[in-house]
Amino acid sequence: MNGRAVQLDGLRAVAILAICWDHWCPSGWLRFFPFEVFLFFFLVLTGYLITGSLLRERERFEALGGPWRLEALKNYQIRRGLRILAPYYAALALAWLLWAPDVHAALGWYALQLSNIHMACLGYWPMGTNHFWSLAMQHQFYLIWPFVVWFIPRRAMLAAILVFTAVAPLSRMFQDGMLPNVPWRHLLTWASFDYFGVGALFALAVQRGMSMESRGLRVVAIMAAAGYAAIFGAHSLGWATWGLRSFQQTLLAVGLCGLIASGSVGFSGILKSVLEHPILQRIGQVSYGIYLFHNLAPLVAGKIFWFLWDDSFGNWAGLALRTVAFAGVTWGLALASWRWIEQPLQGARAKLAAR
Repeated sequence: MNGRAVQLDGLRAVAILAICWDHWCPSGWLRFFPFEVFLFFFLVLTGYLITGSLLRERERFEALGGPWRLEALKNYQIRRGLRILAPYYAALALAWLLWAPDVHAALGWYALQLSNIHMACLGYWPMGTNHFWSLAMQHQFYLIWPFVVWFIPRRAMLAAILVFTAVAPLSRMFQDGMLPNVPWRHLLTWASFDYFGVGALFALAVQRGMSMESRGLRVVAIMAAAGYAAIFGAHSLGWATWGLRSFQQTLLAVGLCGLIASGSVGFSGILKSVLEHPILQRIGQVSYGIYLFHNLAPLVAGKIFWFLWDDSFGNWAGLALRTVAFAGVTWGLALASWRWIEQPLQGARAKLAAR
């Protein structure tokens, strides 16, 4: 592996471990950090990586000449199905077998990759499947983004991505009045366009010559992260934010681009040793499977280790044992998905990409 891939896998591992802890942390235990930042890291990284890949494919196809878009679009969707959708539907099937309540009540929303809209209307997190909302938004992004990168003229691409990105903060400014009957409007797809869009702008800038080691990029990323922290902190303390909350997540996305750039170039010292540690590398490699199954793990653990829910395990040690059980079940399911679904299908995906 090259240095960039190694440390990005390490960052994936750190992010997925933080997300798991946030979801498994027993009620009443300390939550000292806005762990949702790590989920948004994945969304920004998705925008960056997918846009970069699509831009490289466009350059290659245009250099070859002739019509290519429709055939490339078909192959892209097949590859997406092999890499992303097959494990997703395996996790959905497991949720159905475990009788996750919301899957049986609203299977169509999950099957059609619209669970984020469904949960926005619910206004609460359904047991075992509440993490599917972010997967649904990513699937929707994968579906529409090739049309932006491959079909829009090059001279208009920057403007198109800027408009796409601006939709999110604008929607946060006005959707409260426009959609009063939707309890969780922040789960609607357009409310997250800035995560994907900022990542896409970063990829476009790199494709057009910006260095990952750019000092200007570092300064902008640090300032954006500081702005996010200031707005988040002010809101948490009940202070006035003067309407800046609508741009809070956009600033976070810009700050996360700085983290992605640093991971791509490569940290040094202790961060290098941590991010390139073989354990974190393995966790990063199977992070998609971990995310797919980590919220289903408590349902599985409840059937295998039912005794952990006895009153005698209600103390802190019992709660810790439950968390260990969740981690073990998640790891087993993620490895099974990697070995029997993801890895075999990656071979077919690689052959299709080469063709």
